[in-house]
Amino acid sequence: MRNVTSTSVSTSRNAEKFLPKLLDRLGKAKAKVIENMKPGDDQEVVLSRFKKIEDELQQMEDSKFLPRVTLWEHTLFSQFTVLERRVDKLFLGDDESNTSNSMEAITGALIGMIHNVDQIKASIPLMQLMPSYPERGLEFTHWSQPELGLTAAKKLPQELSQKDLEKGIYESRAMANMRRSYEHLEGTELRLCFLSFSIFPEESVIKKRPLIYWWIGEGFIEATQDKTAEEVGEEIFGELMKQRLIQPHGNANLSTSCTLHPWIRCMLIGLARDALLFDFDSSWPWMPLCQASVCRRACLVFDQNPTSPGEEDLFTVFNVNSNYLSFKREWLSKLKKVVVLQLGRWQSSPTHHIEVDDEGLFLKGIGAQHYLSFKYLSLRGISGITRIPSCIFNIISLEILDLRACHNLETLPSDISSLRKLTHLDISECYLLEGMPKGIGKLSSLQVLKGFLIANLKNTPSRLGDLAKLKKLRRLSIYIGTEAVMHDKEFETLKEISSLRRLKISWAVVSPKLKEQIAHQSLDFSFPPDLEKLDLQGIPVKEVPPWLNPRQLTNIKKLYIRGGELCSLDHAGEETVTECKWRVEILRLKYLSNMKIELPKVEDQFPHLLYLEKVKCHEKDIFWSKSQGQKLSNC
Repeated sequence: MRNVTSTSVSTSRNAEKFLPKLLDRLGKAKAKVIENMKPGDDQEVVLSRFKKIEDELQQMEDSKFLPRVTLWEHTLFSQFTVLERRVDKLFLGDDESNTSNSMEAITGALIGMIHNVDQIKASIPLMQLMPSYPERGLEFTHWSQPELGLTAAKKLPQELSQKDLEKGIYESRAMANMRRSYEHLEGTELRLCFLSFSIFPEESVIKKRPLIYWWIGEGFIEATQDKTAEEVGEEIFGELMKQRLIQPHGNANLSTSCTLHPWIRCMLIGLARDALLFDFDSSWPWMPLCQASVCRRACLVFDQNPTSPGEEDLFTVFNVNSNYLSFKREWLSKLKKVVVLQLGRWQSSPTHHIEVDDEGLFLKGIGAQHYLSFKYLSLRGISGITRIPSCIFNIISLEILDLRACHNLETLPSDISSLRKLTHLDISECYLLEGMPKGIGKLSSLQVLKGFLIANLKNTPSRLGDLAKLKKLRRLSIYIGTEAVMHDKEFETLKEISSLRRLKISWAVVSPKLKEQIAHQSLDFSFPPDLEKLDLQGIPVKEVPPWLNPRQLTNIKKLYIRGGELCSLDHAGEETVTECKWRVEILRLKYLSNMKIELPKVEDQFPHLLYLEKVKCHEKDIFWSKSQGQKLSNC
């Protein structure tokens, strides 16, 4: 664990004080780098990148915007925290290796920090559009915002009240037709999953994966003899999309998010209320109640905590739009029968921010209970969580644990082996995480593992070879960190995970030494025979590695390559490789500034291609679909 002597940005709420401190630390980092430069190092490049970061931060400090940053703008504080910790870890920590970083590693790290600053700049216009929120009030001004406050809504004139509007819509002929569409849905599980959309605020963009996890946790869907529960959920999501009861958000062919028409949502509210699935505020029927009720489901709405006599029988607690979580320990202690705690982010946008008041009280309060059948815990996207206490890993009934994008998370408990029922573990996008717990190879029920970190040997007691013991693992994402140390032929063990269907490998900014190791070990990559999807992110080599060929990847249907240094998809001088054609149907190439492709050659190498997406690569962007009837070579 590094020793950071400064006061973290996350502990300071004064926007006018933390920026000068951050600029001071950046100056010290620059001085330390210059002091350790060697003859021949390109000092001008390093200084120019430091200057760019300093100038951008100085402009923010000089602007009139920062004094208005209040508790509503948690997103900015989270992003500044990530930037500050990156400075500490890469330049100002006690680790002696920091002083001997190569010039390429330093410049790569500075590029990453420039990206952090760009993210902060991108968030500022969003913050400026938000209303002032000095005391976490509930009154807002824009009807179109999902966060429209209860107080403002209840002040509407009686003749225009939402209750009357809902009644008029609900009794209309169009609504009757929509109700018939619902009644024609086959199966209870399909109807229950559709009714679950009723709790989401109007105009929400809903992420598919947290939605399916919730359905699994609730028991709306279950595994069948030949399909996992997640695959059943994918089918239901697709069926609702096919029947146009929900709409895809973004690219319809590859959509992982959806929206709901306001009239359909209005219909669902009435149906969900009648089915006692959820209850809704009688004076504001568009929003679910934050109190426990006969429905045994409570929703967190507008930072209100659920308080009513029914906590002991609560089945589900779902965070609809609360940005600030603050629970009393005595309330948490009553949740003996809870099955689902969906406290994290379900929204598609990564800018949606949730923060916890007291992480120790919050997490220990959850982990201290003796649950009967707690299955699903989501802390996705919650800021302020730096460590997961061991009591969370002792909830032996847990099946899904979603810690994705907990950007402040640094430490997990040392052993995870007690979670024998766990089917899904997501720790991806936790970029400050220092290592993996031991015992992952003992999680015999695990089907999905996202964010498996390869770090140094000390912090990674679980290695890729341990995953070969997981006979049910179907989806795996691997993150190769900046301090990664890889065993010889470690990636050759991937072929032993015979059940694996989807694989993602992401590389952090790497040093020249690690890059040499990656180039050497690329010869040792070997994949399971039935792999269907391969996603490569930040690949740090320019030439196509030998393992990225259709002879090794015989059943790949989806190939995604995003970011990195790759220049081409051709294997130079290897005719035996090019003679074999890819079976890929969907090819996505994004953020590859060096990538050059010839469309006739792609058409020849990928004869089964149905969809091609080339975005922010060399030359023009391409979105091609075979269904459009146009030849790829004519694009």
